[in-house]
Amino acid sequence: MTRKVLSPLRMAIATLTAMILVVAAQTPAQAALPSGYWQETFASLRGADYTTSYDREIRIWTSDDRLVGVGWFQSDPYGATPGDAIRVCDQLADGWGLEVWLDTEYNTGWDRKASTRGYNSPYCSPWASGDIVENTLVQIKLCMVKGTEEYCTPAYTARA
Repeated sequence: MTRKVLSPLRMAIATLTAMILVVAAQTPAQAALPSGYWQETFASLRGADYTTSYDREIRIWTSDDRLVGVGWFQSDPYGATPGDAIRVCDQLADGWGLEVWLDTEYNTGWDRKASTRGYNSPYCSPWASGDIVENTLVQIKLCMVKGTEEYCTPAYTARA
């Protein structure tokens, strides 16, 4: 087998391209929840299965089972609650705020945020809403925030 020798110019271009891809693909580090905290999540179907609209709720708890807070994605309107909306409630006066993030184009970046940052607990944010095409798969995550610190749950899916 004969190996093709790359010219120095081709090697430089390949190296530069690889460096750009590595740097461009990096996102800010987000730590998992701090030690002593745990999360649970629930999905509420709006149809027969997960191929149609469904809501998502994420809760964060302390190790002694105190509710830190809850983040929601509401797929369809219900009473005074808008559809395609997120909201977060901070239930524990522990110095941490909460943020729920929504990605509407699945793995393209976080598009919408609801936050309790700067408010005393207990506090619920207003609904952050905006139209999303029906049956679009979205992701939400719930984060504990304080200053520049951010600890997030994994992203969970829901469907608009």
